[in-house]
Formats: sequence, structure tokens, C-alpha cells
Amino acid sequence: MVRWLRGPERRDDPGDELDPIRIFTTELELSGFVASAGQRVTDLLLRGQDLAFLPAGAAVAPEAWVMVSPADILLVVPPPLPRAAGWHKDRDLHRVRVKLPEYEVTGTAHLDPGYKPGAELTGSQSFLPMTVAEIARDRGATEALDVVIVNLGRATRAQVID
Repeated sequence: MVRWLRGPERRDDPGDELDPIRIFTTELELSGFVASAGQRVTDLLLRGQDLAFLPAGAAVAPEAWVMVSPADILLVVPPPLPRAAGWHKDRDLHRVRVKLPEYEVTGTAHLDPGYKPGAELTGSQSFLPMTVAEIARDRGATEALDVVIVNLGRATRAQVID
């Protein structure tokens, strides 16, 4: 089922080949691991295929993996990249606010040229990475993060604020 695992061995330590990740849905905030094989999680999500997720505390065994559909994901806190991300130099930096069920995320997005303050976000990219981000939960708690990937397809509002 998950081809990244080597052989049928069962381990309790996720090891070096797995990266920490947090996935937020309308019902759950999941912590665990993905086997990104050095790929950006944004690229994995944009492919539209289910994301193989190993819950925190689960043994590293094929039956412990859970497949998460990108359609169910509101936002993701991806693993840190070992090197700087390859941002497109032809993009403009803008502060963006995205309203999702249960959450509001504010951060910096690398957008195509032409967006002005107040503009609604549009385009073909459904998962938008945001840096220097803050997640505000409807129940009041906020959290500052280096990078958050937001599912614009699930947003009730996505707007450039600067």
C-alpha cells in the first residue's frame, strides 16, 4: 500500500526517512509523519492523490498508515525542508488572510504579479503555501508558524490584505 516503506519490518521509531507533519481537517488536528522523499508537501497535495500519513505513536508498519484525501484537508503544517524552498522569483510577496471552517490563517504568500490589497485570491493552485503565518482557531487559540499550506478549495474567503 505504501511503497516508501522498505520491507515488512515493524519499528516503533519513525526513523530518518519520515518527516513530521500536522494535518488539520474540519474534525481533527492530526500529528504524525509523511514519507515525502525530499519532495515539497505542496507538490504532493497539488497532484491530488491521497497523502500517506503515519499517526504519531503508531508503529512503522504498512497497516498503521492512513490515507488522507486532499479534499478533506483544510491546512497542513509541513515538515521543514532541508534547503531553502525554490520560490519563483517572478512572484510578488503579499500578506494574505484565508478564512476556513474553524480557522483563519494570515501569512505571506508568493503570488503571481497583479494582486492588489482587497483582491480575492483566484487561480488554478488549490493549495497555497504561506510563510510567517498565524493560525487563529474559532475557539480563540492562535499559533505562529514558519509555513502553513492552505487548501483554497475549502476557503470561505481568501483575500490579499496588503
